[in-house]
Amino acid sequence: MVDTFRKTDIALKLYESTQNLIRFADTKINSLSVINGIATSFVITNFQQLYQISIFSKIILFMFFMTFIVFVYFLLNTILPRKNENSDVIGNQLVFFAHISKRNNVKDFISDFNSTSSEDFLDDLLQQIYESAKIATVKFINYKKGMITLQFQVFLFFILLGLKSFE
Repeated sequence: MVDTFRKTDIALKLYESTQNLIRFADTKINSLSVINGIATSFVITNFQQLYQISIFSKIILFMFFMTFIVFVYFLLNTILPRKNENSDVIGNQLVFFAHISKRNNVKDFISDFNSTSSEDFLDDLLQQIYESAKIATVKFINYKKGMITLQFQVFLFFILLGLKSFE
């Protein structure tokens, strides 16, 4: 019995850690979106001037907006909530808020919670840790792709900035 409580305590810390990783990925991609917004605002504001410089500037503008679209795709795939549809659902589902709110009323949740053994609660918690780790992995994969895309977009931005400066 004591071992289950100790495992549950460790599992709760691990669960909190995976939730923090999810928030961290969201924060990081939001920071990148600020950089993206600054560069895109400059390009849109100066679009007419940049477009008229040369055929090279038109190509760079096209590439810039293509990277913008790709970046937004990775941004949305990072911040949008997701659920692993392939995993098996076990236990009374007492940890995840969406599972809790699916109950008809608070009495059902309280009854499920009170009737759940420590071992079953630990199983449910471990399932949520697994789901959170999957979510964090997908978020960081999309964040990394967004970062690479943004680096290319910033490179194109500096080319456009240089073209405008030397025009």
